[in-house]
Amino acid sequence: MKKLMTVIMGLALAATVSAAPAKYEIKFASVAPDGSTWMNIMTEMAEEVAEKTNGEVKFKFYAGGVLGDEKDVIRKMKMGQLSAGGFTTQGLGEIAPEVRMLNLPLLFRNYNDIDYVMEKMGATFESAFLKKGFVMLGWPEVGFIYIYSRDRIETISDFQKIKMWIWGDDALVNAMFKNLSIVPIPLSITDVNQSLSTGLIEGVYCGPLSCIAMQWNTRTKYMLDLKISNVPGGVLITKKQWDKLPAAYQKVIQEAGKKYFKMMTDASRRENEEARMILQKQGIVFTKLTKPEDIKTLEQVSVKTANDLVGKYYTKAMLDEMLKCLEESKKAK
Repeated sequence: MKKLMTVIMGLALAATVSAAPAKYEIKFASVAPDGSTWMNIMTEMAEEVAEKTNGEVKFKFYAGGVLGDEKDVIRKMKMGQLSAGGFTTQGLGEIAPEVRMLNLPLLFRNYNDIDYVMEKMGATFESAFLKKGFVMLGWPEVGFIYIYSRDRIETISDFQKIKMWIWGDDALVNAMFKNLSIVPIPLSITDVNQSLSTGLIEGVYCGPLSCIAMQWNTRTKYMLDLKISNVPGGVLITKKQWDKLPAAYQKVIQEAGKKYFKMMTDASRRENEEARMILQKQGIVFTKLTKPEDIKTLEQVSVKTANDLVGKYYTKAMLDEMLKCLEESKKAK
């Protein structure tokens, strides 16, 4: 009986915390769909933060891009309409261009490379965000990016014939496509599905899990089984909002973030591998480049793209540091 009363009292306390108005409301937006693993884990984190701050800190979520693309979310954060958001490196790069180094094509080969670079250089990137008025709460990962298309890609010549989508005016991806003699079609991420349906575009790039979540797999037939790029994610809160929180509450969010963002990364890696199998079962055909000279060309494009963007996104010293980290990771493995 005593145990039952303890449970009831605990539930009552939780309900009270949930119902009480928040002293600090964190308005959080993301293009991640509601009900996705990413948003489900964010909800778990929000519940823990609310509980540990006696309901004084609560998150209000706007998922699935309802408040616009990542650029829209960043603009609204700068205007004070939103407090926080979850982003891919395309959005993060709008604030701190240096972070786009992590997207450079064909440099990251595996998860060990990603973990090693972030361990060595994460603080450098976080400092860049802080200088722009944003606090990085954590780096939940999106995963490796592949090309999905309506027609088979087995050579660079095949790739050049595809009407490829590009997310907005992404200069990094544009640089890679330019070096491959591809002229992409820029669109908002929310316009991709319709454009695949009408034939305006014939190819997209994303991770396996994202492909399923966005339902792009229903409008494509092939996946080029080549890790084109690595896409970390990031969760930012404006420094203005962060500074309003008592130090004790900041610590609660940081500790929760460390736990839940690792859960997101672990889940992303696991689910992306599962998503690959699901795509195959659904009939998506995995292809590979068949000509050795095409693989050599891509390696050259990788180097050229990295050097082309020195001074636009990052310094030569930063690029050299990351390349050194990748070499160390390779030797360590």
